[in-house]
Amino acid sequence: MKIDKKNHEDGIVEYVLENASGMKVELLNIGASITGIHVPDRNGNLSNVVLRNDSLEEYKGNLHLLGATIAPVAGRVKDAEIEVDGQKYRFDKNDGNHTLHSGELGVQNKAWESGIVEEAGVEKVKFTTKIDNYPGDPEINILYSLGEDNTLKLEYDVRSAGPTAVAPTNHVYFNLNSDLEATVGNHFVKSSASHYLKMDDALIPESIEACEGIFDLREGRMLQEVFDSSDPQIEVANGGYDHYFLLEGEDHFEVSEVDSGRKVTMTTNFPGFVFYTGNNLDEGLPLAGRKPQKYMGFCLEAQASPAAAHMDLGFRIEASGDYRRRTVFRFSVED
Repeated sequence: MKIDKKNHEDGIVEYVLENASGMKVELLNIGASITGIHVPDRNGNLSNVVLRNDSLEEYKGNLHLLGATIAPVAGRVKDAEIEVDGQKYRFDKNDGNHTLHSGELGVQNKAWESGIVEEAGVEKVKFTTKIDNYPGDPEINILYSLGEDNTLKLEYDVRSAGPTAVAPTNHVYFNLNSDLEATVGNHFVKSSASHYLKMDDALIPESIEACEGIFDLREGRMLQEVFDSSDPQIEVANGGYDHYFLLEGEDHFEVSEVDSGRKVTMTTNFPGFVFYTGNNLDEGLPLAGRKPQKYMGFCLEAQASPAAAHMDLGFRIEASGDYRRRTVFRFSVED
């Protein structure tokens, strides 16, 4: 595996990771973003299977957060406040009465420090940012590494000077089609996850529910079936999934596309993830290569849900000192 570094104008730094089989991953210091993942189809043809902005400069705005790392707290914070060490911390409200993706405190459109490091004989790209004027003044690190088995590993290393609350994630959108105008409606999703978080009309989780009906993915389900569903939870999310699935033990999540044969399998030691199916993408999105439209990509946002701040989910987003979490995306081809 090799890593190349490219310096662009206005302080933009790009990294390109490539393994011996030709899989290539492109990263950007703006938002510690994933801008490209090039993997083969069943005929060996490489395509970029993630959505990317039309230019690198777009990542300084990045309305839909394509490929960006979101911190300190990804997702919606109910009533725009959390409690840390007995004290209330209030975010700015940018989503009705709530806060989405940390509001003005978010670092997803900012330049992160970056460099190439080596750990246990593995070269990685490391991005670092510090979040001041927030409990614990946390330092957020994310490390990317590419395996020869076509696995992309994301490692989140958070360090704080005291009690804090963190729930970072990466917001990369996948589309496994070789047809650059096709949506993800033809993607087949499968998971053994048994519970998800039901949401209210403001998309704030309110209860833990069993994965039944349209949320039962044990046998697999085509996404177009979800998009056509009249399930109230699908309708409240604007016609798709935007829900947190709880994971236990060996639970994982896989998405495949039959025409190309591509499959991505996600494993993580986070307690769950948001599965978002691009319900709010629109035709005005400045996409490179693909046709901008609703359902053009899906996200697998592994994280500790901020709903843990107001619900008993069996885990917390409060932390102190150091902790590390990981998410692995494995790309393969089915005959």
